[in-house]
Amino acid sequence: MMAGVLGITDIWTYVLGTVAIILLPGPNSLFVLSTAAKRGVGAGYRAAGGVFVGDGVLMFLSAAGVASLLKAYPPVFLVIKYAGAAYLGYVGVTMLRGA
Repeated sequence: MMAGVLGITDIWTYVLGTVAIILLPGPNSLFVLSTAAKRGVGAGYRAAGGVFVGDGVLMFLSAAGVASLLKAYPPVFLVIKYAGAAYLGYVGVTMLRGA
């Protein structure tokens, strides 16, 4: 009955749909493939592991209803939004320096 509390009516349909969406080719697949092609199989496995962990966290947080929590507390959302923007800016600057 915990799934009803989280806003999910059928947990297995949710899990199946989430896994199917994640397995579709997209930016994560391109990241893993390009990393493996440039740096080797070991780096590709590490990249895939990172994608898996990130997707696992995303699935857990979405199932836990974190979006509703962030909507209820706008200052927390702003902190996360600006922290994410700062991180993406850092990644961009690092990529520019490396090029």
